[in-house]
Amino acid sequence: MRNTAHLINDLNEIPYDQNLKLASFGITNTYTNIPTNKRLAIIDKACESNNIENSLRLDIIKLSKTITNQISFQFLDKTYLHTESLATGAPTSSISSEFYLQYLEKTEVYKLLLKHSTEGYFCYVDNILII
Repeated sequence: MRNTAHLINDLNEIPYDQNLKLASFGITNTYTNIPTNKRLAIIDKACESNNIENSLRLDIIKLSKTITNQISFQFLDKTYLHTESLATGAPTSSISSEFYLQYLEKTEVYKLLLKHSTEGYFCYVDNILII
C-alpha cells in the first residue's frame, strides 16, 4: 500500500457485505522484535531465489552481519554491543525490518490468509488491515 488514497481505492473494490469484519494490527517495538539470527538465513534464501551469484551473495550476508553486529551504545560510561535485535534509530534498521516483514508476509501471513476467508489484506510498514 502506497498511501491512504491507495488504501481507499482498494477498499472500494471489495463488494460490501454486512458480515465483513475488519481487524487492524500494529507491530509493537518493530526493530527490537526482529530476530537478527533468522534475518541472515532469509537474506541468503532471497539471494539464492533471485539467482545472485555466490560471491556477491556471501558479500551481502557478510555486510548484513557486520551492520547488525557493529551497533553499540553507551550508558553510564559503559559501552554495550547491540546484537540481539535491530537497533532503534540505526539507519539500516528500517531496511532490515522491511525485508524481514516482507518475508513473513510471503510465508506465514500468506498461509493464514489462505486458511481463512480473507477479502483483503493491506499493509503499510508495520500496520496491517485485514478484511
